Amino acid sequence: MLIDYEELPNIRKNHEKSKIVMLKGTFDLFHIGHLNILKRAKALGDILVVIVKCNEAVKLKGEDRPIIDEKERAMIVDAMQYTDYTIVANRTFEWNGKQTLAEQDKLQYERYAKIVQELKPDIAINPTNHRIPDVLLEVYQHTGTRIIEIAPTEGISTTKLIRKIRREEESL
Repeated sequence: MLIDYEELPNIRKNHEKSKIVMLKGTFDLFHIGHLNILKRAKALGDILVVIVKCNEAVKLKGEDRPIIDEKERAMIVDAMQYTDYTIVANRTFEWNGKQTLAEQDKLQYERYAKIVQELKPDIAINPTNHRIPDVLLEVYQHTGTRIIEIAPTEGISTTKLIRKIRREEESL
């Protein structure tokens, strides 16, 4: 079910005795790696809430990203059988392509802290190759959220897919 910020407190209230798992990601060019992490995350709890990064946040990966708009990415993720709720992270900043690491950490805090504070997930999934900013770690600690790392599917990534597509386009 696609939701907005106002509905977050209801998830915890409606699933008081359930183990809520939260997963955030880009989910651009949905592939088997995305499906695998959704399946593994869902297996860790009763309710899976997926946060899809907004277009502005994905631009940190490169000017040409995202390939697919946030609303479409959210609809794809929400259609997966493992996903119970999907929310697009809000736009609390203007991307200028020049943010320092500290500024990026602050932006992550602004995007996700409200979700974590309202949802109070039991578990937050973090891919093993992604750093969690200290300010966000504090929010997880404050809400009692346990962080579980999941290794991404080996050999597959959206960036690799984009590169492969571009190479094949150039050879045409």
